[in-house]
Amino acid sequence: MAQYTHSLETDPNTGQPAFKLALDTGDAATATSIAFAPQQGSNLYSFVVGGTEYMFGPTVMGGQTRLLGSPILYPMPNRVRNATFTFDGRVFTFPANERTHFIHGLVQRAPWEVDQPTSDDLGASVRTHIHCTPGTAFFERFPIRNSLELVYRVEPRTLHMDFTVTNDDPVYRLPFGLAIHPYFVIPNGRESVTIQVPATHWMEHEALMPSGRLIPIDQGPADIRQETPLSKLNLDDVFFGLQRAHPQVIRYLDTKKRLTLYGDDFFTHSVVFTPNERPFFCIENQSCSTDAHNLYAQGLQESAHLTILEPGETLSARITFQVSDL
Repeated sequence: MAQYTHSLETDPNTGQPAFKLALDTGDAATATSIAFAPQQGSNLYSFVVGGTEYMFGPTVMGGQTRLLGSPILYPMPNRVRNATFTFDGRVFTFPANERTHFIHGLVQRAPWEVDQPTSDDLGASVRTHIHCTPGTAFFERFPIRNSLELVYRVEPRTLHMDFTVTNDDPVYRLPFGLAIHPYFVIPNGRESVTIQVPATHWMEHEALMPSGRLIPIDQGPADIRQETPLSKLNLDDVFFGLQRAHPQVIRYLDTKKRLTLYGDDFFTHSVVFTPNERPFFCIENQSCSTDAHNLYAQGLQESAHLTILEPGETLSARITFQVSDL
């Protein structure tokens, strides 16, 4: 039986509390650990398997330490056009923080609660959660009572992320999207890392804002259904048509490791961000499009894939990171 340890300590790089959960399997090759920052959106900033770090965590940018890691984007992943949308006759407005737009939701830097971890014969888990209730900054911007729960579950070479969204409001429907924004390391050059994203379509966009039009992926900027080196890509694009049966895959050719990203069918979209001359890249499982609320309001339900929960309804979905040998 694997043994686990956990700790809550101050991270020396960020000065913020860090919750660490480690699984000792008795085999160095399968030992697995994570670290996340409860006061910064329960951001997962470390995922280590067999001594290898897969996440690009704290870094210095513009003279300041920033925590990249894997922010959780909710209830509106990515950009909201002109920082506003209308739903069920109510206007929601946010402070513009990316040109005229609002980006990356309301929970990625907010403090989350953390419960005591648990374990069984297969691994260890810890639950973290945030609640949108009157009196919170979250509710001030998004006045619908709701809650988001995440269970990080560590197993040998594997991390499961089990999300649960609940509409706690007695009156209003809850329109939302959910995503992760993981920054992955590039250990030894872009030519040594390949990605494979088995989407069906690319989303047409102008200045990173999608039109809602779905273009067959072989007519888009890159057909990444096939294994493609990062050295051949410079993307910041949304892809559509993902299924759990056909996961996204990262291959590290120099270390002969594969990182498979499984997302439940709920996560129909993926944002692929492969900036040149940066030591990281992103493959972001999303349940919806960028600007999903506004696309939905235009009648573009398929490409938006906005989720709507009635009062009292709950939805759960899983994303899994799994490391294996090539």
